[in-house]
Amino acid sequence: MEIQYTLTGSGVCIDRIADPDALVIVPEKIEGHPVTSLGAYVLSGTDVEEVRLPSRLVRIGAYGFYGCRKLARIYCHSRVLDLGAGLFADAQRIELLDITEYEGEKSCFKDLLSELRQTLRVRVHRVGRDGETREARLIFPEYYEEWVENTPARITFAETHGCGHRYRYCFVNREFQYAGYDGLFAHVKVQEPEELVTELAIGRLLYSNGLTEEHAKLYRVYVREHWETAGRLLIAADGWSRDGATNLEAGRLPWLVELLDEGVAAAKEAAEPDAGRDETANKETIGSELGQPACGGMSSGQMTAFIAEAQRAGDTEMVSWLMDFRHRRFRGTDPAADFSGGRTSGREPEEKEPRRSLRKRRFEL
Repeated sequence: MEIQYTLTGSGVCIDRIADPDALVIVPEKIEGHPVTSLGAYVLSGTDVEEVRLPSRLVRIGAYGFYGCRKLARIYCHSRVLDLGAGLFADAQRIELLDITEYEGEKSCFKDLLSELRQTLRVRVHRVGRDGETREARLIFPEYYEEWVENTPARITFAETHGCGHRYRYCFVNREFQYAGYDGLFAHVKVQEPEELVTELAIGRLLYSNGLTEEHAKLYRVYVREHWETAGRLLIAADGWSRDGATNLEAGRLPWLVELLDEGVAAAKEAAEPDAGRDETANKETIGSELGQPACGGMSSGQMTAFIAEAQRAGDTEMVSWLMDFRHRRFRGTDPAADFSGGRTSGREPEEKEPRRSLRKRRFEL
């Protein structure tokens, strides 16, 4: 990779990056001077797949990434307030934007979103005046405009498809409004695929900067209702490769297990037992409110489904954790959930300490 640059009064302007690698990390400094700008066509027409921009960068020239058809991930800081025309022209594979914002400073977040109309996963790192960083993980759905001709009237008008444009309007004076974003959840639920909506909800719950309890409750309810999709996504995240973008990380399935347990507990508190029904009927009522049987938390059926999915994914460590959890949770209440894989001896097993793996696990509940 060859970097051609010019020293200016304010720092370094990189004019061209020739023969770049798939991953381009633009240096913070050259010859002791900060890199503050990228010239026009700086990476245009190259096969770059990921770009990481320096923290002092304030300008990118016109058509900087024009024709970068393999570009998928951009890591930048919010100080790039001067964006050239056609910056991402013919570069429609971008699927992940990782941006660091600074409290009290203007941000280019809004401008970048307006240039990217495809489905975009965004990780926002907000650095406060106290130096603490808070993170949010968002998804902005795709949208596009179609020009339709009204022939008799000899006029044309634009029709917008997809709810992504609504999400890109969640700004007031360049400041992103998290409450406005979360308030659009009702729209995305009916217009986007279940997997995308589930990933959006999980991302907001796990990285909750700007999330109110009112909206968090809505996200939790959705994830509990779509627990099977949520489990499949989180198990798949364990084997995620750089071939695709996701806002989910490995080792998060125990979080979902805990969330489902909490859901049953909340239902139990909200539902007052009916004295006219027996205990079994009361349990069934509580479980039906969540679409699952009540069995001290998660149902054994849900746990079995997670184990089967982890086995299909070849994630032996996750399978081991799930089976350990199932054995501890359902021992004595659900013989089919015995740690031996469903085999029973016809009598209650002796109480023993649960076996623990000698390997260090990457996650624990």
